[in-house]
Amino acid sequence: MIATTYLTPAILALASFNVVTGAAIDSIKTPEVIPGPGLPSLKELGLTSADLYKIGRPDSSVKESSGDDSVKTSSIQARFEPRCGPSDYAYTNVNEVIACYNYLKALGNQNCVAPSGLGIAHFCYAGSAEITGQSLNPSGSSSYCHHVADAVLWTVDHCTRPDQSVAGFQAATGNGDLIVGSTSKQYIGSK
Repeated sequence: MIATTYLTPAILALASFNVVTGAAIDSIKTPEVIPGPGLPSLKELGLTSADLYKIGRPDSSVKESSGDDSVKTSSIQARFEPRCGPSDYAYTNVNEVIACYNYLKALGNQNCVAPSGLGIAHFCYAGSAEITGQSLNPSGSSSYCHHVADAVLWTVDHCTRPDQSVAGFQAATGNGDLIVGSTSKQYIGSK
């Protein structure tokens, strides 16, 4: 009985250590998704960072309903001259960009706004990735966040390299004046 009383605290301590280190390992595998200024928090949406990573890679087609209730599928169309990169420094982990895509898609018709004066809006951060917006209109512009997500999806589909890094720019599908960047945080910060 004496051995049991001495072993129990040791076993509990080891079990607690495993729980703490397991949580730390999970946080390493799942970087935090951080909404940009003025956008709803994950808590307000009833989501967690882990949820956004678990959703995974999105389907790159948009379903449209016609009058006869049949479903057609069409690819997302470019609204400006999209581009990948432009440099190796811009590339970041594709799974982190996809987590931000899932966040922006969840916002639906919430407006994602790019400021006037060619300023850069910061829509989402995940790990080393950042989703930004910049208006081609000096007065600023906005689009539904799910349209911003469509631009992110274009980049994922067209700019992901074999090493699973991605970077690129595309216009929001609802507003050709709002250019969406899917890049490394260091790339945008270096401008």
